[in-house]
Amino acid sequence: NWRRMLLAIAQDLRVILVKLADRLHNMRTLNFLPEEKHARIARETLEIYAPLAHRFGIAKVKWELEDLALKYLEPEAYRDLVVRVARKRPEREEFLERLTEPLARRLEKQNIKAEIKGRAKHFYSIFLKMKSREKDFEEIYDLMAIRVIVPRERDCYEALGIVHSLWRPVPERIKDYVAAPKSNHYRSLHT
Repeated sequence: NWRRMLLAIAQDLRVILVKLADRLHNMRTLNFLPEEKHARIARETLEIYAPLAHRFGIAKVKWELEDLALKYLEPEAYRDLVVRVARKRPEREEFLERLTEPLARRLEKQNIKAEIKGRAKHFYSIFLKMKSREKDFEEIYDLMAIRVIVPRERDCYEALGIVHSLWRPVPERIKDYVAAPKSNHYRSLHT
């Protein structure tokens, strides 16, 4: 599978997009296949297709592939996360709104044109944090994120300064992918 895909990439990158779309469809309909195939296909999805989507910068496809793989590889953990996250959804949405309003005002005051989006972390990401940090769901605090999209590189750093003036940063959690982009050319500042 891997070898065929690499040969296809060498000929036409669009083949990868078709393969990713096909795998996403297969994962969405995996429940119609015999149960003994679920784990193998889900594992292959986590090991090959989700990292490939990440490498191509298609985050939404990566997240959905990972969440669907988790659903079949760790069904109890997946169901538990779905219930816990759904329970806190209204609270999270209100919290995101309370955070974005003062940030939008400050950015506007500094004449920084920005698009602000709040989003919840996806299930697989939460699952990995719980496992790697050996913590329970209630002990994971970064279950959501705010994304500030600005038109110019220098606006990134000015926006970061505004964020840090509104909320105290955690020094070991600040990452600069603008000065040092990721291998898939992803550029952003994390705090």
